[in-house]
Amino acid sequence: MGIVAIRYYNVWFYLHLQSELDVVKFSYLSKRIEEGDRFRMRDIHKWCAMHKIKYRTKFVYRKDFPVKANLWNFYSYVRSKIENAISKITL
Repeated sequence: MGIVAIRYYNVWFYLHLQSELDVVKFSYLSKRIEEGDRFRMRDIHKWCAMHKIKYRTKFVYRKDFPVKANLWNFYSYVRSKIENAISKITL
């Protein structure tokens, strides 16, 4: 069907929607985000895993953020990638 993107601070999530059902699921997620529900990287990862939606992530340095914030967000991004890899190995 297509790829949609969600930005979480410095991280872009690219979700691969492969069916009409995936599109419907994503519309509910995007509505929740628009209504102000808080999602962390871990929440987005868990949501995608629970709904069996494939995704990839990309970290982007943001010039509108201070260097310290970019470093902290990069650390959080790498930590999240490691935690997700470990959880896949232990399952």
